[in-house]
Amino acid sequence: MLTWIREKFGKVMIGGIIGLIAFVFVVSGVFNPKSTRGLHEGAVAGTVNGDPISIADFNRELGRRIEYFKAMTGGKLTDEQIQAFHLRDGVFQELARRKLMSQEAARRKMVASDDEVRDKIREIPAFQKDGHFDVVNYKQVLGSNNYTPSSFERMMQDDLSLQQWEGFFKNRLHVSEGELRKQFATTHDKREIKYVLLSHDAGAKAVAITPEEIEKFLKDPAKLNLVKARFDAKKDTEYKGKAFEAVQADLARETLRGQKVDEISKINEKMAEQVLPLMGADAASDAKVNAVLKSLGLSVKTGAMISRLSPQIPQVGEVKELLKDAFQKQSPIAIAQGGKAKRYATAGSILIAVVTRVEAPDFSKFEAERETLFKQTASAKERAVFEGWVKKLVEKAKIDTNPSVMKNEEG
Repeated sequence: MLTWIREKFGKVMIGGIIGLIAFVFVVSGVFNPKSTRGLHEGAVAGTVNGDPISIADFNRELGRRIEYFKAMTGGKLTDEQIQAFHLRDGVFQELARRKLMSQEAARRKMVASDDEVRDKIREIPAFQKDGHFDVVNYKQVLGSNNYTPSSFERMMQDDLSLQQWEGFFKNRLHVSEGELRKQFATTHDKREIKYVLLSHDAGAKAVAITPEEIEKFLKDPAKLNLVKARFDAKKDTEYKGKAFEAVQADLARETLRGQKVDEISKINEKMAEQVLPLMGADAASDAKVNAVLKSLGLSVKTGAMISRLSPQIPQVGEVKELLKDAFQKQSPIAIAQGGKAKRYATAGSILIAVVTRVEAPDFSKFEAERETLFKQTASAKERAVFEGWVKKLVEKAKIDTNPSVMKNEEG
């Protein structure tokens, strides 16, 4: 969800908004009558400095957001998920931001002309027939998506006005030589990480479960249903061609192991104590660590290159404490600097990591990347300035919501 919002507001507005407009016309009938909660279409979802956000605009945006999440969740989205994702509030906040920016563009006399709106609409493929704009098709597509020509053209005018506002920001940005060199250094200053991840699932493999425990577990109808559900979830993949009866004992064992949290924690702690002093930069240390990890089906992972801008470690993600240690001038976990392996807590797991190689920026390649660096730095500055400006607009604005619209679906 956060990535989607950043895309819509990151490169300022126009690319994301007009792209989503095209998406609306691929998905017809996105308007959900349930979301009006009995409110007539003349009602408002809220106001921004006295200007209304209509129920129709709110529901169209909510429909788009729901379609996006359905695509992420395999075509299903329950009322509970809509509530958990705070979709209704998120949609309203987005529309409020858009309204504020449109108000500011109008105040600064950056409103797109009727001709600009007309030309942009004629370019949208959904409104064309045989490669040319078709008025009949235009009205039909709008109607099927609960737009009137006037409401759609007003929205397009707002979005194109915001494009002018984007240009206003760009023309006032300056990127210095120092900033470009700093961006290059940050991008190319990298560390190779060797690591072992002792996860809950890995530790569970060492938990002993007796046949008596399995038998007792499967005699409980509720627990048997739980095992059946796990089988059904993988019957077309991991258990394809197998009968439930043939794998139910294994599934029960796996379930029972996962429930023994304290025992798993102790196993991982003991394993970490053994691995920590053995971790080094050479292959000989890998062999020693792998021998210890064999019972859990684990092995040392090598070659994970990270930077401050790309700190994600495969299967682990970002670990802020490790990132801080890795990029210190005298790193406590860099073998070449006299450092040694260190343990980190991450998402219920134990991570043991060490820096095996430092890759410093090679400024002989700076000029070849100048154009790319300029775009990256300018984009980051533009986003920072833009978000700061929007934040000030929000702080000064009077934003009111319609409580009936903001209530949960099931409320």
